[in-house]
Amino acid sequence: MSGEEDDEKDRDEKDRKEQFDTALEEVLREVEEAEKRDEDKAASGKAGDAVTPNTEAQEQAEED
Repeated sequence: MSGEEDDEKDRDEKDRKEQFDTALEEVLREVEEAEKRDEDKAASGKAGDAVTPNTEAQEQAEED
């Protein structure tokens, strides 16, 4: 193997590692955002409003 082939192999390996690190960071960021959304929904206590098509039930939930 020539020096150029070794350099190219090292660059490819480094690129793959950087892509992995970037993908892992993105997944962790998405998990953190999902956890924050879940916390926000739990705090408001009105998660059922969005899935209830019955306007009367929604009005009653707002009164409670």
